[in-house]
Amino acid sequence: MAERFQLQEDVVLDARRAVWLPRSRCLAVADLHLGEAWARRARGQLVPLSGGDSAVARLKSLLEDYRPERLVLLGDIVHAALPLEGIRSAVTDLASLEREGLTLDLCLGNHDRHLPRQLERWGLRWKTVSQVVLPEGVLFHGDVPVAPPGPHDAAMSAKRWRIQGHLHPALVLDDGVASRVKVPCFLVAPGRLVLPAFSEMAAGVAVDRSGLVQDAGGTLRFERAVACLGPRLLRIPFAR
Repeated sequence: MAERFQLQEDVVLDARRAVWLPRSRCLAVADLHLGEAWARRARGQLVPLSGGDSAVARLKSLLEDYRPERLVLLGDIVHAALPLEGIRSAVTDLASLEREGLTLDLCLGNHDRHLPRQLERWGLRWKTVSQVVLPEGVLFHGDVPVAPPGPHDAAMSAKRWRIQGHLHPALVLDDGVASRVKVPCFLVAPGRLVLPAFSEMAAGVAVDRSGLVQDAGGTLRFERAVACLGPRLLRIPFAR
């Protein structure tokens, strides 16, 4: 069973690279990069196609466990919105996740700029948005700064969370001798959470132990990482 870690009462991290918001009964993942192998082949890179995308199957498992009322995909849903059958098939597989009582929110990321047009061509009437605002806070991709909160927008107040993807954070762990491994991780600061890429093909961007990360809005300092080690979570504080 995948380990879970409760950041606060309203935010739960899952080792399967997802965040659960129980108050809103919302499950969120970031950076699926569906159809990545097909997109790379279209650009001349000879990557294998046989493995396929595991993202939809892993999402199904999460949905079965949590039974959310809302599923939020935090950007870079596709690696490239190209009119290729392999990419269309990977995207339309998401339709198998739809059920009565589940709202699917597609937040657009920098890889999704042409996705709305392709969705229309593929006959998928899904609404795309730039962000989702919930009682817990705002969820968005992260390639552009999120809009500042308005004076009457309680969900965007300083006490709420800003939850994003885009950065593909990872940590390099070693035993001090010869073994080294890079693993995806969550990044945590007061009121701020960065999700690891849900895609298993996406290269993680290694974060050093200073906790300083360049973001669309400038440099962010995180207090700790929560690394995903298979079904386990490892909490690692950053140096101060």
